[in-house]
Amino acid sequence: MTYEIMNVFKKIFSVLSCNDTLVFKNTHLLDCSDTEISTPVGNILPLLLEHKSKVSDHPVHFELLKQLIDRLTSDQSIVRLNHVGFCYKVSSQEKEKERLKELIKQTEFHVYQEMSSDDGLWLFIGDTSKWEEALIELLPVEKTKDRWVDYWLPHMHIDIDTTFTAQEIENRVRSILNTSIKPYLITIDGIVYVVRNYLGSIDGVNIYLDLATRSRNVQFARQHLLTRITKINPSG
Repeated sequence: MTYEIMNVFKKIFSVLSCNDTLVFKNTHLLDCSDTEISTPVGNILPLLLEHKSKVSDHPVHFELLKQLIDRLTSDQSIVRLNHVGFCYKVSSQEKEKERLKELIKQTEFHVYQEMSSDDGLWLFIGDTSKWEEALIELLPVEKTKDRWVDYWLPHMHIDIDTTFTAQEIENRVRSILNTSIKPYLITIDGIVYVVRNYLGSIDGVNIYLDLATRSRNVQFARQHLLTRITKINPSG
């Protein structure tokens, strides 16, 4: 099943690459092979597969996904790839954070933390001095009272910045994906920042497309909301 899940991931990234703003400028941050999701802190795939979701496999409709990306591209609404995130179960969030901090030491990147509004740690890997470039997000979850946790965990999400409102995003998603699953509005303090769209599930891993609204201020978030928790290497 490893080959199958990696094949799905690679196809999704291939669809996204039709828009040249939806690729990693720094290819050392994320690379998908037939067997691995390579990042500066190692292969992420085992973290996703250790505690699988109870959701049955649901195929990703790549042609519909391409139609959506093409539509957003023609609307000139896509700004950038913000990040690719991985949410997974851990026995200790603090131990996982320290593990990631140790692994990042031998790389050119840093680990950043943002204040979380849910049960997961919000950790990012990359270099925020280049604030427009995409990051990797890792969201380890230790404990939660959410009774649906065994269904939505684990997951991967692709987060894209757009110039649209939440309603404009919903309208396009519904007109193309025609999904029976209502897009989920991620709201903080009454403001919708992201419209989350379920793409499918493969081998116990859920996959989402997150389309951010124009309410998000990426430069401010990168420079003021993300706190670097790793030290600068002596070499630079």
